[in-house]
Amino acid sequence: MMRALARLRRDDRGLSLAELIVAMSVTVLLLAMAGAFFASVTRASTTTTGVDGNTRAASTAMREMQRMFRVASNNPVASGIDTQYAFQYASATSVRFFAYINLNSAVDVQPVEVQFTLDSSKGTITETKWNGTATDASNSYFDFPRATTATLGNTPTSRLTLASSVVPTALFTYRDAGGNALMPGATGLSVADLQSVRSVTVALTVGERDMSKPSAANNVSLTSTVGMPNLQFGG
Repeated sequence: MMRALARLRRDDRGLSLAELIVAMSVTVLLLAMAGAFFASVTRASTTTTGVDGNTRAASTAMREMQRMFRVASNNPVASGIDTQYAFQYASATSVRFFAYINLNSAVDVQPVEVQFTLDSSKGTITETKWNGTATDASNSYFDFPRATTATLGNTPTSRLTLASSVVPTALFTYRDAGGNALMPGATGLSVADLQSVRSVTVALTVGERDMSKPSAANNVSLTSTVGMPNLQFGG
């Protein structure tokens, strides 16, 4: 009986100081590992979310610009003498041109005047459209507001922001039939160069505009060269 009581007293002594220190050290190590893992997962999730959002925004804007550039067309006039060439204004950050698009069905094809503009201060790309006014009873010919400047004073039919958080850059590069780049001057492409445009390269970057911030690593850049078959045999 005495031996049993002595054994119980020994078992009631609890943890020694050395054992307590070891247990605390292991606990701290496990917590540190768990914290590092959580931080890593959080960073990965943030990166994935940022890249995914930028990709979606860039892809949406790029698809719309591609769609409109592909159907760029000269605007015919009733006299048969075509003086309204497809491109009315073109610079590195803004372009205005005529396009023939399917509005409601395969047979409902009408011309529009469309302008894409990158606002470098706001980081936005806007699409502005003007519907034409028919100049004949059969609605075969249309008249549009025209100007050689970067903006039109006429009230647009629609205006849509295609993308925000756009990194300022040379958004558009214009090329002639031989693939040679046409260089805009201070007022855009010259009249002769406007008539020579046969393809447009769009270089778009969406994301953090301040390149010094870590989130700039999540920026997404897309580049596409769009040919314009309606202008293939243009003069």
